[in-house]
Amino acid sequence: MNCQEKSSPAPAVSDRAAFPSRNRENQGQPSARNGVASRAVVPFLGLILATMSCPAPVLAGAFSASGYVEQTLRPQGPAGVSSSGPTSASFSQQYVDGNLLLYSNATASSGNLSLNTTVGMNQMTDWSSGFLSSLARGSIVESVAPAWHLWLAPGESFVFEYEFRVTGALYTTAGGIGSAGSSAGLAYAYRLGDSSGGGNWSQHSAGQVTQSGVWNGVVKNSFTVHKDSTFDLELAAAANSGGSKAYNPGSNVTLLGIADFSHTLTWLGITGVQAFDSEGNELPLPPDAYLPLIGQESGFNYWRSAEAPASVPEPATALLLGVGLAVVGLVGRAGARRQRQRAATK
Repeated sequence: MNCQEKSSPAPAVSDRAAFPSRNRENQGQPSARNGVASRAVVPFLGLILATMSCPAPVLAGAFSASGYVEQTLRPQGPAGVSSSGPTSASFSQQYVDGNLLLYSNATASSGNLSLNTTVGMNQMTDWSSGFLSSLARGSIVESVAPAWHLWLAPGESFVFEYEFRVTGALYTTAGGIGSAGSSAGLAYAYRLGDSSGGGNWSQHSAGQVTQSGVWNGVVKNSFTVHKDSTFDLELAAAANSGGSKAYNPGSNVTLLGIADFSHTLTWLGITGVQAFDSEGNELPLPPDAYLPLIGQESGFNYWRSAEAPASVPEPATALLLGVGLAVVGLVGRAGARRQRQRAATK
């Protein structure tokens, strides 16, 4: 491979974390695990060495994280803080004022996305109406060195089977005269080569729930590469929470919305590979066939599973913890505020 050759940059991920609908079902072909062809062994060794020795070109913006918190009840708080580097990106923003709590957090790293949003209003009586919202977005958009063209002949192809885990949780509740309810939602999208898909999940405190795609499970799919293919890996996710109080002066409203997508879009790696000739006949591969799929920006090997973040709680546990902390924070601030008001009237 010419080490000066660069792959075309991967397209940017849209704000809505959605890609063109080109879902491709898993073809159901069994992985070639048995038999070793003399034709395959030496080229595979050369492929591995060439991939490891050729410096990866830089692809800017492989990781991104963004978001915001927004409310119409009080003056807006400070803007969020974001950072990005060759192997990760992060965003965080929090707004706390009296009876209000809004929080947005997003991180993206090699093979992992982590998102969390919270909005809360506790015993709100001093404003007639208003709206709260919180959004977090994260994405991985990275090209992988197309070293397989050293092994493939014109018309030949590889089919890679891959998996990643999706786990999320939602919580919404609202009460009080004048409450317009709370909502929470999660969305994800992926595209690898010629395969793509995604899912959405939303919930409202009034009871409406919508869901599409795989949730709290493993996505399994496959994509095909040819001699001159470029392998682009794109994972994107979004979390949002919202709530509002209708016009009703002096009404006592409490609401809470949490969208928990923490450490829960995780790359599980390549689970199988097959080779085919120009006529669609399967070519035998070594039973332990392995092609390093090195990210051109991060250096992460997408053949392998991403390392699970340390001490990651189960989604339900994390959600309950988040709900507890949010409620405690809101109630504590409301109590402190009432004490200040009583002290001021003495």
